[in-house]
Amino acid sequence: MRYTLDEHVRQDPRILNVYSAARRIYDSESRYHHNFDHVLRDLYRALVIAADEAPVHYSTLIPSVLLHDIGFSDPSFERLGHDVAGAHLAEDLLGELGYEQMLVEAVSHCIRAHKGKAELPETLEAKILYDADVLEKAGLVYLILGGKIVCEFGETIDDFLKRESADRKNELERGFYTRKARELDGGRLEQVSSLLSRIKVEIKEIRPDFGICEKDLWSEKIPYPSV
Repeated sequence: MRYTLDEHVRQDPRILNVYSAARRIYDSESRYHHNFDHVLRDLYRALVIAADEAPVHYSTLIPSVLLHDIGFSDPSFERLGHDVAGAHLAEDLLGELGYEQMLVEAVSHCIRAHKGKAELPETLEAKILYDADVLEKAGLVYLILGGKIVCEFGETIDDFLKRESADRKNELERGFYTRKARELDGGRLEQVSSLLSRIKVEIKEIRPDFGICEKDLWSEKIPYPSV
């Protein structure tokens, strides 16, 4: 079975406008991980999950997936979180594209809830987006994608491990909302969580050299020469 957008665009042509706008936004940011490729992977997963659920409102689901990470394009994401910042941007964008207020609010909820932090997903579409996004972390490939996240945020390995370990713990405690997502996961999210814990122990107890940064090589203030 193929999971494509064609039929959904025929049913609601506005989806194509959102698709085009989303692509422009992500491409203008040039992010290592939270880019249009990531969105496409989440969109495919969302369509796979949705095919196993009924009834799904695709005019809510598809724009929600397409716009769920646009918050990273707004400087306010560091203060608000990219979920909340993205919801604000999506509300403005969808309003400009002629979406009715009820649908704008439905999409906004999905985006706010896709991390399970600002709020929890309540609608089926929000639950599908949440599950699709969590599945990005459910597999060994995520350890490769993790390197892209470290580069994108300009963070240390310790920063990455601290945040990602906490997020995986919360996701495992919360669980997936849909049957199909649980099937696709197949225990891989727990496997990734375990590997992150092992890496933390390795860096702390066995290979601290992987956690070294500049300040560790100086006992006093770094004596940069004056120019």
